[in-house]
Amino acid sequence: MQPDRSESPVLRSDPRVSDEDASGSMEVTIPALDSSDVRRKSSSTRPCTLVITHTGQCVNLVADSASGPPVETEEEMSVTKNAFFGKLRETFEDLNLRGLLWLNSQGQGKNIDAEKDVLSRFHNSYLYGDVPLSIKLRTAIRSGTWSHVTIWVEFFAAVISVTAYVRQTYTEETLGWSQFFRRVFSLYFAADYVLRIFSAPVRLYYIFSTAGIIDLISSLPIFYIWSVADNYSAVPQMLRVIRARRILPYLLTLGLVGGTIAQQIFLLIMYTLGTVFIAAGIFQWVEYKNTPANVKREANCDEAGCFTFYQAFYFLIVTITTVGYGDFSPKSNWGRFVAITVILAAVLILPLQINNILQLASRRPYGGKLALQKVVGSRFIILSGNVSFNTVEHFLSGFYHPCHDKGPSALQGCLRHPSSFVIADMTAFPIRVVIMAPFKPSFELKTLLTVYKDNVEFIEGVPTKETDLVRAGAKLASAFFLLADHYAKDFDAEDAAQMTRSLSVHRHCGPMARVIVELLKPENCKSALWDEFESGIEVLCPEAIRFKLLARSCHIQGFSTFIINLFRSGLFIRSPKEEHWMVQYYRGLQHEVFPVILPPCLHRQELMFEEVVEVMYLKYRVILFGLDVQIGDGSRTVVLYPRGRILDPCDVGLVIASDLAAAEQVSKFGLPVHQACPYLDFSQDLKIAMDDMVLQQVKNRWKEFRRNEEKWKSTNNTFGSLREGLKKNLAAWSSRKTTVTSLEDAIEAATRWPPLKLDKPDPPVLARRAQIIQAHLQSNTMNVVRLPSPHILVCIEGMWPVNLFYFVSNLRINNVLNLPVVILHPNEPTAAQWGCVGLFSDVYFVQGTALYELDLIRAGVLQAERVVILTETLQEESIQSDDSASMSQSINIADLNNVRIAANVERLISPARGRVIVELQQENQIQFLRPKFNIDARLFHTGMYHRDHTGRFQFAPPYIEGKGFSPGALTFLIYATFFNSTVISIVEQLSSGCPMDQLDEGSAEIRHFEQIAVPRHYQGQTFSDLFLGLLEHERILALGLYRPLGTQGSVVCYVSTNPEPSLSLVEGDLVYVLK
Repeated sequence: MQPDRSESPVLRSDPRVSDEDASGSMEVTIPALDSSDVRRKSSSTRPCTLVITHTGQCVNLVADSASGPPVETEEEMSVTKNAFFGKLRETFEDLNLRGLLWLNSQGQGKNIDAEKDVLSRFHNSYLYGDVPLSIKLRTAIRSGTWSHVTIWVEFFAAVISVTAYVRQTYTEETLGWSQFFRRVFSLYFAADYVLRIFSAPVRLYYIFSTAGIIDLISSLPIFYIWSVADNYSAVPQMLRVIRARRILPYLLTLGLVGGTIAQQIFLLIMYTLGTVFIAAGIFQWVEYKNTPANVKREANCDEAGCFTFYQAFYFLIVTITTVGYGDFSPKSNWGRFVAITVILAAVLILPLQINNILQLASRRPYGGKLALQKVVGSRFIILSGNVSFNTVEHFLSGFYHPCHDKGPSALQGCLRHPSSFVIADMTAFPIRVVIMAPFKPSFELKTLLTVYKDNVEFIEGVPTKETDLVRAGAKLASAFFLLADHYAKDFDAEDAAQMTRSLSVHRHCGPMARVIVELLKPENCKSALWDEFESGIEVLCPEAIRFKLLARSCHIQGFSTFIINLFRSGLFIRSPKEEHWMVQYYRGLQHEVFPVILPPCLHRQELMFEEVVEVMYLKYRVILFGLDVQIGDGSRTVVLYPRGRILDPCDVGLVIASDLAAAEQVSKFGLPVHQACPYLDFSQDLKIAMDDMVLQQVKNRWKEFRRNEEKWKSTNNTFGSLREGLKKNLAAWSSRKTTVTSLEDAIEAATRWPPLKLDKPDPPVLARRAQIIQAHLQSNTMNVVRLPSPHILVCIEGMWPVNLFYFVSNLRINNVLNLPVVILHPNEPTAAQWGCVGLFSDVYFVQGTALYELDLIRAGVLQAERVVILTETLQEESIQSDDSASMSQSINIADLNNVRIAANVERLISPARGRVIVELQQENQIQFLRPKFNIDARLFHTGMYHRDHTGRFQFAPPYIEGKGFSPGALTFLIYATFFNSTVISIVEQLSSGCPMDQLDEGSAEIRHFEQIAVPRHYQGQTFSDLFLGLLEHERILALGLYRPLGTQGSVVCYVSTNPEPSLSLVEGDLVYVLK
């Protein structure tokens, strides 16, 4: 029966159907049926309209619009009621967690002028805000040279104070130097306690914490330094002994105390001995002051007493260990009272400490529990899933890279940037990392963890066990990362395991914690499972990004290198030599993408996006290339180069800058100097005047440009009508639906091959159309390639890539010439494999091995425009270890085969410069594509190199020119998403284009990232001239250069991101642009 169109629901209103899927979709009416079940309150089912898209997605639209939301049954209400009362029965652990969360909420932080939706997309350490003085002081105390100085001073002050007290137990003589040091150190400890209270992230917690109480006791002798009681009163004497506890911070700096089992045992032993040490001091002083003179004479004791400090310490050790030699005994009643107190305390406390030591010693390695007190005043994340040494090394080196901070200390930052009081965010607001894995860490990983000291801990466990999540303190974590196993034998099984882990973590932590889960198959990112979670779970798929980068690199030279360098931080070179080509590349490597809060003065001036781009480039040498904007439905999206847009106060800028401090200067544009650094005497009027001068120069220049643009539009009368007509056509096409009466016909149309819409077919479709696919494969199989035009040759030596569909689909984009694709593989693909790539036009197959040169000739290597050598999709069993030595040798074999194939290709098509793209599993193997060029590790900063040994692959010539690529380099997607949740969207839009209909509904304009030759009249000029000229006259935004071979003696072509403005352009330079 034909449904009534006037009453049928509008497809566009359903958010589950995208605009692209809605075009050409099919509607099927499902009639109502009477129910034979007498237990059902409803006598029949409801009629509905089923929408089936050409991708096979089904959406059930209820025809009865008057039907309201489902009503809860009595059973459901009972369950809800029981769940409510169950929440009242909180355990002590829950109360403890709530208390810690409340304490964290009381801590001071940056005051960022941004909406909640902005703060949810960007980490606050990346955004500019007013910083209280206490945080600046805490940064100075915790970081830089001042931190080391205070620790050493505290250590020596505590040691000398305790030594002076022990010496006093042997003689009553008070030396001048001893009294002088006592007074100086008393002043130091008192001042230190006041500063710690002022700079504490949560002052209330610090005051009542163990460390706060010890610091208070250490500072109390300040009240006795100029009194007679300083030498003879019991209070100052006992308080100085307790200063021995202040030695512990020094042990932390040496790495003797940490999170491992051995370090925790050492800590317990030190605490026990420290307690006995302090008790010995008290016992000795009591005996010295309270032993009668006649008792001293009878016992043949000195006037100083019957016990020296060493004898008192010896007596207590012998007593609490129940040895009892009897050679020493207390002579006074007060001494006997202290001995009884120590014995009782030992009976109660010592067994508990010994029991803790035994439990730690017998427990599995790294099976301890996270000390939740560490998260007060700081944040921490959990890294779990399939953890390996390489992934941990890459993650930590990028996560703690100095480029993500703003300076080593507040003082140094202020000296380097006089206009701002720069603080080190990672020090003021530390972020700790907890690694959770179901295996024992290898020696390599243990060594790596020691580099990060107390910032990183390892806990043995799995995210699917509630007890392990509790031990890791998952409810207090800011984010929970779940890494996938890229060498899994079954991608679907691994994705299913990842989904299970993410659901377990989300259920335990709740929607407030970010769960960032990595999947292997892009289609699983669209699973209906995620529809139930509106927030909390973020899904990403590096495999999709991998093939996007490889495909786009076939059209844009050095594209993969440019994108990876934008988000992955590189190593620091110790002494870069000026005027060397490697220095130009190195400076571009240090540039990254940062979000910025745009200053209010830009909104008040109602500037276009292009004007703001020019202002920021002239003022701070940063490139504003996109915006994170709020769209009609209240959500936010990324738009690249929205030219012509007038800035909105809720817009967030996306800039390419050398570091976080440089990016933060954009947010301070037009602001008085005192807001950034109130303690430096600079002229704020001068700064505002300079900012206004730059702003007025740019506005006047663009006012003339607008006047010329209006003249051009008035002479083209068809411009407006053509635009409106295009909008109407697009609206009509997107709302077009086909209504059919047969469900069978709709299913037949939705499961056809090739599909009407070129999406990846589902496995049931491929199985159903296997015969058609096999016939297509036979027709497109070639013995010798003879094509009328150049093609792209894809060489695959190992297993057929599971996600090869995404490589071919990204080669078929609208703004470039779609070249034929020839796939060379030793084995004939199955119907399921060919069905995912054969649906595209001009895709051919040649059976053979790329290791054999004749097979390369048969595949048309001599006529190929590009030769892409894909790495083998390894299928390994799950590896329950992080030891890199346990990895299969097949990885090395696969990389070696690809290096051999690259050598064969380059020998056949020499010179092959720019025509070969090689993918390798391991980043450190990329240098073997050009083995004669050695990269000396001594060139890099020692500390950074120890954190990331494989990081030098970014300086290998094959990577620099865009020839070498590794999927392992995409680990930046994991940690970069924590700081900037728009990373995936930025990479996808740079790879596939940014549709402008997000800002202008019905617009057919798409912003593309392309590569153009430097115009001839700009050769010999500077990059600044090129940047401003393209922006003002061509409406093109330049982002970087691809420099030719031989530039300043370069041995390869190389990528230069946001080059120096004074860089001179040469013939052969290519420009990365958004147009």
